Amino acid sequence: MTWTLITQSFAVLRKDQRLVIFPILSALGAMALAIPYIWVLTGAAPWQPSDLHWSGPSTWMWLFLWYSTSSFVIIFFNCAMAACAQVRFSGGEPSIADGIRQASRRAGSIFLWAMATSTVGVVIRVVEERAGWIGRIVAAIFGIGWSLATYLIVPVLVLEDLDVMGSIRRSGALLKKTWGEQLVAGVHFFWIILLLAIPGVILGVLALPVGILYFVTLAAVVTAARQIFVVALYRFAVSGEAPDGYSREALGGFFQSR
Repeated sequence: MTWTLITQSFAVLRKDQRLVIFPILSALGAMALAIPYIWVLTGAAPWQPSDLHWSGPSTWMWLFLWYSTSSFVIIFFNCAMAACAQVRFSGGEPSIADGIRQASRRAGSIFLWAMATSTVGVVIRVVEERAGWIGRIVAAIFGIGWSLATYLIVPVLVLEDLDVMGSIRRSGALLKKTWGEQLVAGVHFFWIILLLAIPGVILGVLALPVGILYFVTLAAVVTAARQIFVVALYRFAVSGEAPDGYSREALGGFFQSR
């Protein structure tokens, strides 16, 4: 049943291929943002060989800011795409500018969420590295729970007028309806990436630039399809209505089975 939903997500994307631009903008934005941070941390331009100068707390502060602002860029464009997917599901014709405008209205909350999720990520990493095998187990369990509880936070952030804490609670409440679908869909998207990566490896061996282009395209398409799926799941959890392009049987059957 989840495979059906994933297939329908790719079908929706095929009808509005412009949505692929958002993962591309996200990647370009993150790469552009990396340039000043690398310059500050190494004292040289990113394209010049140099070592990272570890200078104590200030370096860790810059690394955390880099992590947080990169997260902001990625989440911002995910929110923009979620806004466009919402318009598409409502029968409208979204534009790239519409999505960016909607995400811009929520830029403050998106930034605070980027800071929050970056902090949690750093804490989990520190626990994993310094608390032994018990800490790694605890960190893994908490990380999985945190990822599931916040799985729907992107559409909540951009589509509902809630602050960050309210968005986290709202996503957690929707989790009670959708946790199985989220978990299984995440695994299925992972296997799709692995399966479709095989031609890319072959192309990379034959012609490296072609292989790189293939993987860039694959990453953009799968990311866009996954975000469309998240918005569809959010809409069904909120309204009980299957979005345009999805079958109620595929969505409703799974929810009714719990």
